Amino acid sequence: MKEKLLCLSLIILLFLFFPSKATAAGKVIVLSLGRVDLEQLRAAENISPWLEQGAAALLNTGTASSSIGRHLYVTMGAGSRALGTDSGRLAFMRDEEFNGSVAAQVFVRRQGRQPQGEIIHLGMAEIIRANESLQHPVRPGLLGSTLHAYGKKTAFIGNADGKTVNREAALLLVDEWGQIDYGIVNAEILREDDMFPYGLRMDKEKVWSAFLHVYERADVILIDWGDTTRFNEYRPLMLEERAKQVEGQIFRDLSWFLAKIHAKMDAADVLLVLAGIPVTGATGAQNLGFLLLLGPSVEPGTLLTSPTTRRPGLAAVIDLAPFILQKLEVKVPGEMLGRALKPAGPGRIADLLAMRKSIDRIYRLRPPLLKTYVLVQIIFVLGALVNLFLRLIPGRYINSLLLGLLTVPLLLLYLPLDRFALPLAMVLTVISAVILVIILQVFCKHIIARFAAIAVATSVSLVIDVLRDARLMKVSVLGYDPISGARYYGLGNEYMGVLVGSAILGVVALFTLWPRFRKQLLAVTMIYFLGIIYLLFSPHNGTNFGGTLTAIVAFGMTLAVLLHIKPKGKTLLLLIAGLSLLAFVALQLNLQLPENEQSHLGRTITLLQNHGWKALQDIIWRKGAMNLRLLRYSQWSRVLLAFLGVLAVLFCRPQGVIRKLREKYPAIAAGFLGIIAGSIAALCFNDSGVVAAATTLLYAGVPMIILVAQIMREAEAPAEANT
Repeated sequence: MKEKLLCLSLIILLFLFFPSKATAAGKVIVLSLGRVDLEQLRAAENISPWLEQGAAALLNTGTASSSIGRHLYVTMGAGSRALGTDSGRLAFMRDEEFNGSVAAQVFVRRQGRQPQGEIIHLGMAEIIRANESLQHPVRPGLLGSTLHAYGKKTAFIGNADGKTVNREAALLLVDEWGQIDYGIVNAEILREDDMFPYGLRMDKEKVWSAFLHVYERADVILIDWGDTTRFNEYRPLMLEERAKQVEGQIFRDLSWFLAKIHAKMDAADVLLVLAGIPVTGATGAQNLGFLLLLGPSVEPGTLLTSPTTRRPGLAAVIDLAPFILQKLEVKVPGEMLGRALKPAGPGRIADLLAMRKSIDRIYRLRPPLLKTYVLVQIIFVLGALVNLFLRLIPGRYINSLLLGLLTVPLLLLYLPLDRFALPLAMVLTVISAVILVIILQVFCKHIIARFAAIAVATSVSLVIDVLRDARLMKVSVLGYDPISGARYYGLGNEYMGVLVGSAILGVVALFTLWPRFRKQLLAVTMIYFLGIIYLLFSPHNGTNFGGTLTAIVAFGMTLAVLLHIKPKGKTLLLLIAGLSLLAFVALQLNLQLPENEQSHLGRTITLLQNHGWKALQDIIWRKGAMNLRLLRYSQWSRVLLAFLGVLAVLFCRPQGVIRKLREKYPAIAAGFLGIIAGSIAALCFNDSGVVAAATTLLYAGVPMIILVAQIMREAEAPAEANT
């Protein structure tokens, strides 16, 4: 009997001191503030103190369309960039009226099943159909469905009703049938107030009462504080002084509600204050949303990040659903392309605002500066080609202009252009290029030495920067764009092309300058090329698989010509085997990482495992469509065509000049072939292949024009002497 009592006591102690996983997971509360800007929140005296009490991050608000509410809330709920529709606002209580019918009847009519949740969405069938055409996996309502599959309950409180019904925030939490377990979304949650937009105002006492009602029953609770959305819509009709008064009242109510929730939360609960819908008319970095994570377990004064961005203080809206699931200890579905939020070290709101300002300046600098650079490339390259035959300008002036083109990618890496306005940034870039060309002409008497200096400095700088977490690329106009979210880390296609092209030009220039050290240079070159290839596919560094294939083709061609390897069957088989081996190594490196840390390649493999060849077909179509779009609309397509046209002319006219170039500069000629092969590979293997092909070809087109002009002048000099 005593033994039984002892065992029973031990079991009771285990339950007391080792709570179950469900208890430890806590609850996730999301307070959505539609169409609010971070600067608004920081300026509000009632809200500003809250911002320093948790962990914060800026949010990329990219969707499969524009950054507006109906697309963003579907994207948040899918964990992947998605589309919304006009019917996204149609969430109702089951017994609420819709177009003369009871919402529950309309639900059955559209979905073919009886509703189970207290809140139902009538637009899910249309939203799901709209996303079927996307060339990446998207399942609207996946967050809600996954929660329900694991027995978790959901609740939604609030609305943004104004001129029309607006409950689109429900799309964050509905399941794929369009259901939320508990909550209240109708007019009962509002009170009439003639001094507020549309005469409606959140009834904070009723919201709090509704929250208490669902708190014990739901695992995820979403509150849409619709006053912020109504205010943003109505603000253009208000005098600024009156608008400030209403804004202050809204934020006072919010602060009251935050204090209530904060006091109610258990130790394992977290509160996400989400300002994920940009204000109307937002431009540039104003399109970045904001997220604040509060809770007893959250360290104040810290920043958040995610494996999606790998950048402290920056995450994406597609990361919210994986974070909620991870917090509740639910497995994240493979269709969710986002990754869970995680701490990123100390940092404050002032740091986020400074980062946003830097991102905004680069965003606004990028189009005019790069368009100018591309236009100058086209003018200089085509002008140099014409000058080869007409001799309108002395060759030394043309060479200086062309050398300036080669220096720009290096300068754009180092110049702190994010600190300057557009006119000053352009002037600084031009002056820096002029100074660098003058320095090269003073200290490097031979043109090949100038090529070597520019190319080696460029490729080595990029290698070092990638190893240092791309600190310079993050603030370069040739680097990332966190607003569009095309890439957040690793080596982007612009600088990938620059790295491949400059690495080859630098190496072959050294071969030409130091022919006595050919064997030593070959050994160093092979090590350097292999190091760059590893850097490109490493999940911790370059994470650019298309760039890896580009580099293998470009470097392989260069080495094959340098070593006089003829393209026989055995050689081709060895090349294919080497390519397959490197691809396999890249794959294994990614798959060895935890799923939450895998790069684009690892996630692609996961998609292939989950969706088979359909996923591969989607990827191929997406890459092809992107390149076709870039060929039609991107400025880089113009410079690519200009370089291809120049190379085509030089291979034909003047007759025999390319043969003379190969005879005089065999190593340089080998490099040119490698760069051209790499440019073709870049076009085939990358999403933005047009961009990568153009930046790669820069390091063959410009030097070839300069060297051909030199050979032509040397050929004419003896003829003139004989005459």
